[in-house]
Amino acid sequence: MEITKTRTQLIREAAEKLQIVGTGQPLEAEYAARIDTAVDPLLLQLSIDGICEVANDTAIPSEWFDALAGLLANVCASFAGKMFDPQVRAYYESMLRRVTSKGPYYAVLEAEYY
Repeated sequence: MEITKTRTQLIREAAEKLQIVGTGQPLEAEYAARIDTAVDPLLLQLSIDGICEVANDTAIPSEWFDALAGLLANVCASFAGKMFDPQVRAYYESMLRRVTSKGPYYAVLEAEYY
C-alpha cells in the first residue's frame, strides 16, 4: 500500500468520481488540465480554513486522498454536467477534519485569573 499519492493520481481519482473516464482508459488532456486548475485553489482554501495543509502535492497522505478527491470532484462537477453540492463538500470536509484531528489531550488546562 502506498503511503503517499501524487497530484496526478488525485486528478485521475477526481475524474473517476465525476465519471468522465472509464477504468483503464486514459484521461483526456483537456479534462486533466481543467481539473488541474482547481487543485491549487482547493488546497489553499483547505489550508486557510484550517482543515488540512498539503505542503507537497507530490506526497499527499493516503488517508486524506479519498476526501481530497471527493472535494476536487465536487468543485469540478460542472465539467461533467453536474451541479456543485454543498452537502457533499460538508461531508468530505468533516471526513478530513476527523482524519487530521489529533484526538483529545486529556490535559488539565490552567486558568488565568486577573
